[in-house]
Amino acid sequence: MKVLTAHPGIFNDEKVIDSNISFAPFLRFLKEKAQNESDSRSTFYKLMVEKFERNPDTMLPIAATDDLSQYKEYLDLLIAAIFPITTDTNKDIYGIGVPFKFAIFYYSDLFKKTFAENGYQLTAVPQGVSLNKIKKDKLNWLYKLILERVYHFPVNYQNDIIHTLEIEAGEKRYVKVNIDPRFVDVKVKGDTPPLDYNRFCSCQNSPENLQEILPLDAFALEGFVIWTVEDVTQTEILNNIKSLVMNMNTSNEIDSYRNLEKMLPSILQLPGITAHLVPFPKVNGKHVLEEQFSAIDPILGIGNTKQQQHFFQLMLSYLERHHGPLIISDVNEATVSSYDFLKFLPIKNIRSFVLFPIVHKKEILGVLELASAKENTLNADPLWLLESTYPLLVLMLNRSMNILDSRLNEVIKDQFTALQPSVEWKFVEEAWRYLLTPKDQRKDIENITFEEVYPLYGAVDIRNSSIQQGNAIREDLQEQLELIRDTLETISQEIHLPLLEELQFKTADMLQNLSNNLQAGEDMKVNEFMDQEIQPVLEHLCEGNEQLKPLLRNYFSKIDKTEGYVFHHRREYEESLSSLNMAISQYLEKERDYIQQSFPCYFEKYRTDGIEYTIYIGQSIAQDKKFDHLYLRNLRLWQLTSMAHIAKLTHQLGPQLKTPLETTQMILMHSAAITISFRSDERRFDVEGAYNIRYEIIKKRIDKVHVKDTGERLTQPGTIAIVYSHVKEMEELKKYISFLQSKKLLLPDIEMLDLEELQGVSGLKALRVKVNIEAA
Repeated sequence: MKVLTAHPGIFNDEKVIDSNISFAPFLRFLKEKAQNESDSRSTFYKLMVEKFERNPDTMLPIAATDDLSQYKEYLDLLIAAIFPITTDTNKDIYGIGVPFKFAIFYYSDLFKKTFAENGYQLTAVPQGVSLNKIKKDKLNWLYKLILERVYHFPVNYQNDIIHTLEIEAGEKRYVKVNIDPRFVDVKVKGDTPPLDYNRFCSCQNSPENLQEILPLDAFALEGFVIWTVEDVTQTEILNNIKSLVMNMNTSNEIDSYRNLEKMLPSILQLPGITAHLVPFPKVNGKHVLEEQFSAIDPILGIGNTKQQQHFFQLMLSYLERHHGPLIISDVNEATVSSYDFLKFLPIKNIRSFVLFPIVHKKEILGVLELASAKENTLNADPLWLLESTYPLLVLMLNRSMNILDSRLNEVIKDQFTALQPSVEWKFVEEAWRYLLTPKDQRKDIENITFEEVYPLYGAVDIRNSSIQQGNAIREDLQEQLELIRDTLETISQEIHLPLLEELQFKTADMLQNLSNNLQAGEDMKVNEFMDQEIQPVLEHLCEGNEQLKPLLRNYFSKIDKTEGYVFHHRREYEESLSSLNMAISQYLEKERDYIQQSFPCYFEKYRTDGIEYTIYIGQSIAQDKKFDHLYLRNLRLWQLTSMAHIAKLTHQLGPQLKTPLETTQMILMHSAAITISFRSDERRFDVEGAYNIRYEIIKKRIDKVHVKDTGERLTQPGTIAIVYSHVKEMEELKKYISFLQSKKLLLPDIEMLDLEELQGVSGLKALRVKVNIEAA
């Protein structure tokens, strides 16, 4: 029998370690077995040992290059002992090889057919695996053997490699090759090389490091290895499908489906068929069809979108009534005439077809379609092979539903709420990990944390907004009371009711007591007076007295129909406030997209009287991009620039507002990185740790901070105030300010200010600079 070897020069095995064939380890094994009298095969083992010992040459090492034909009868005995009598050389894949080398000197016919490219050379490198990896794996195998046999290290062997075989029609099969070294002796040349255990345990046990510690020229191998090969196509494809499902996302969803569809014929052991998996996600409780899945589908990939949707509804209606597979072994016009949605199959040259609904918890998740151009190719028999694959198909279809939900949420966020794509990837990962966990093992998702991020905070406040709001309320109340007073006086001239005099007295008293600075509860007192005493009387008089109707209708026309009170001053204030906030918000929305282009960051904007925002930037937020402090510096420059533009924008809007409002701009500089965590209970990000909480305290307390020893508010219209704690922060800020002053965006001069102590916070300082709000 000819020795099968890899192509010469691929491995150069003979240069790595001396390796010879030997029957000695096998005979030693037989002798140990023969001593066990209770083993019914012990007599056979003794006869084999005697046979080998009668020929002393069989006890000697045999070079791999020697002619082995003289040992054929001994090899036949060896094969008979190792492999059971039921082994078929034409159906089973096995062989006996030289230790460490890709050299097989005894093998089954199917081994040669499977692994020999041209009848005599082994296909030594599996498809998709690099030659370097094979060499590294071989050396790892060798060192594990040496460490176990010579140094008695407990070693967990990984003797299996997965080999990919291409068969007809591009179908792949996977086989697991096991190389068993039990009949290999490791010989030491001379003295046993000492092993420095400290060095061995502390180093990374790569082949390169091990060769320095244990040179291979100090050892030799004698014996043989047993090659056995097992078809593991089903297991490998299942593992590949698991990987597809785990790694599927919006960008690779279609490719994942196409790859899965190529694997399914191998699972079913039906070469020459095509498979199509189509998800049926739900939107608002109704199944929908995504065009990206229907384009090449045998049933749905016809006509225009309207026709596809029509066939989809017909198929869906059928599947809702029949959850079992629809099998048509011989497709022709007659066999599909009962199914309107299948009428194009004969035209598409499909001669055998299976429609297999994927159902989970009585819900249709999608369909698997199998098609063949040959009649009677498909029937119910192979479908049981999908049993192990079915849960993965369910998982994949569910994942598609989640992906669609994610796309819908992206549209909703983009169109209706603030989108935060920089951190969404981590939420998706956690959600997907949660979905993969069996339901009975699921726990609430813990807080999602981002470490070592840098915060940026800015606030655009409406100057004296509470005073302006109070003035609007007071003016409305005053106007309302004056309207009541005038109306009651006119009514008193027409009719005489003592109650009217009492109401006039109360109205005058309220007008007199209405303070310039509205006191808490005054508006409620007037509204209560209006609702409970004035309104019922005036409505009664309007219904019962024709002479008073014009007067009272005039009164009611001045009352806001929605609010029930005089409300126009408050409405003017709210409209003015809304106009300012909308302009600021729209500007920041546009800028948010701009700053994301340089580096992903979390941007949260929220409305108070004005607009506040918080930005977080750092490596933990970016999924695939390397963070550098230049992105942080860039963001701080943007922050200062954008505040100047906002100040100019709100100043230009001033003349258009019904209630004159001014804005102030403030930035908080914080140079230390913090940790933030998304708190699921409050649905927002919060800081973690005592030191980091100080940052949040400052944020909440600086909005009305005063300049030290002056009583002056830090924030002023037409300026930007930047609060900081450290000198280095101030020096960085001054560079940015100087640059923007050179661009005429900021006016010359910088105010250096100390701030009053806040509760729990001291030592804050500020820079204040004026914006060139009149510049074009």
